[in-house]
Amino acid sequence: MRTRLLPLLVLLALPMLLPESAARAERRNPLEGQPAVRRRLLLRKLRFEVTPQFVTSINQDYKHAFGPGINLQFHLTDWLAVGVQGAYTLNSDTALEDKVRAALPTGAYNSYSGPQPNLQIHDEHTMGIMAVFSAYAQVTPFYGKIAFFSALFVNYDLYINGGIGFVDYTSKCCSNVGTMGKPNYTLTADNDPNVQNGHFDGLKIGGQFGIGAHIYFNEWFGLQFELRDYIVGANPGGLDTNGDRKLDSHDEGAQNNLFFGIGLTFMLPPTARVSR
Repeated sequence: MRTRLLPLLVLLALPMLLPESAARAERRNPLEGQPAVRRRLLLRKLRFEVTPQFVTSINQDYKHAFGPGINLQFHLTDWLAVGVQGAYTLNSDTALEDKVRAALPTGAYNSYSGPQPNLQIHDEHTMGIMAVFSAYAQVTPFYGKIAFFSALFVNYDLYINGGIGFVDYTSKCCSNVGTMGKPNYTLTADNDPNVQNGHFDGLKIGGQFGIGAHIYFNEWFGLQFELRDYIVGANPGGLDTNGDRKLDSHDEGAQNNLFFGIGLTFMLPPTARVSR
């Protein structure tokens, strides 16, 4: 009996006699080195994205800007992309602009007392936005699936981007420069900002930051929603802001030009990659 028990006792004691490294090898994690999610649909990796958009400004003081645009980007990985975006815009008066225009005198500038501009001067100096552009890098840290009414399941992602922004300002300035001085105030184009041209229109360069989301209906088609902020130095009112009686670069300040966009996204090639 004793000779039969001896081999059994040796087998039971063997794990305690093995080196620690050998014991760890026996307890190896079977998921080590494996992907977090198998067969995951890579909707962005190495794909080109084309998104025709409609954009509109949401914080302009004097002129709403709205119009068509396009967003082009290439996704280097499933979470990193580079792209360019641009939009051509039309302009309409804001509610504030309607109130300002209604309060300004409409007669000739030298026919009334007071330093305020007349309606013509205001209209010629007020800035509108003709176009916005940007070149940027984009990071997509969140993505997954969402269910509508527990029946329709679609993929989505949330992204942030940042880069260089451009805003092209336009105005009607200035048919009246140097011709409408006020004798009773002894003002001329040299010391009256109302009859000066500050050259505030044109292309302004600054930064651009944005956030957005995609909702994908299939592997190649979806909706895009985004908010972009183009931060540039500008003077949307076009007149003297610091009271020095001169229109120059000191009258410009940092402007946040917020634009909301919605578009249809097309992904190329139309078939997405699948992870291992």
